Amino acid sequence: MFNLIKNELIKIFKRKNIYILFLIGIIIITGYNVYEKTINNNINISEQYVRSYNQDLMYLENYEDLNIDESYSDILERVNLEKYAIEHNIKYNILLNTENKNAILPSDARILLMKFFNNFDIMIIFIIVYMASTIIYEEYNNGTIKNLLVKPHKRNSILFSKIITTIFVTLLIAIIVILFQYIIGGIIFGFDSYSLEAIRYNHITQNIDVMNLGYYILLMFTSKIPMYLLVILISLLLSVFINNIGINILISLGLYMSANLEVLFNNITKYLFMYNWDISKYIFGNVELINNNINSSILISCTWLILITVVLFIGFNRKDIVNE
Repeated sequence: MFNLIKNELIKIFKRKNIYILFLIGIIIITGYNVYEKTINNNINISEQYVRSYNQDLMYLENYEDLNIDESYSDILERVNLEKYAIEHNIKYNILLNTENKNAILPSDARILLMKFFNNFDIMIIFIIVYMASTIIYEEYNNGTIKNLLVKPHKRNSILFSKIITTIFVTLLIAIIVILFQYIIGGIIFGFDSYSLEAIRYNHITQNIDVMNLGYYILLMFTSKIPMYLLVILISLLLSVFINNIGINILISLGLYMSANLEVLFNNITKYLFMYNWDISKYIFGNVELINNNINSSILISCTWLILITVVLFIGFNRKDIVNE
């Protein structure tokens, strides 16, 4: 098993496309940080908080009468954070999810690190989808899968080694990309803001949660792992049943994108994996999710993980690989 995993790692790290995607991601992160640095400078933050709070409070109190294209929960979160910033004389941006368009606050390295998953989750997902979609497909396409089967390796061992390798590389890439944001943000904005704490509004407790920045990033990263695992397994499953890498990638990305389409969420689809795999949205809650249970979401995700894994192994074992 160790040799199989080692060989899979060697094959993955020999792929030029992985490095190209990674480089593109670093360029995007750098460009985003530079852009944020060049705008909204020399702003009186205290005045902006007061201005934004007064306007958002009016929006909140008259939400039913005003034609506002923002959700009630977003404005509620912003109002509570703005009030907290005013009361505690905070001189930096703590509005993570949304900002009042009429009172923009400047960014710093800390807030951009906190926004990492909001801004760049799609980048990690794309790398995962590409890697998982090709790790089996290329074995079929190049005929190298026959060499593995000639050797004394069981199909279950071959597939298991590919799953373990993809999970390991996924977590490694995600950690490296987060570190790049940390370093690039620190270089451009300065590392001082990393000493500040992470501040979030908790819709469940209706309180302000203040925590160590490192703990917050670890919490968010850990809560994303079920989504990463499911995306890996789905992409692997598609590569077993569909011999077209382009279609596999489009379907996997389509499932990821559909998770953000609330119009598709109902009493039936709420049991689908893509509406439950992102555990991070349940940690601080919001008005729309207040009646949902994080334990239910974890249970549904685990159930789908087991189901997809079983189908994946059955499909891989039954596939006529020798004749590909």
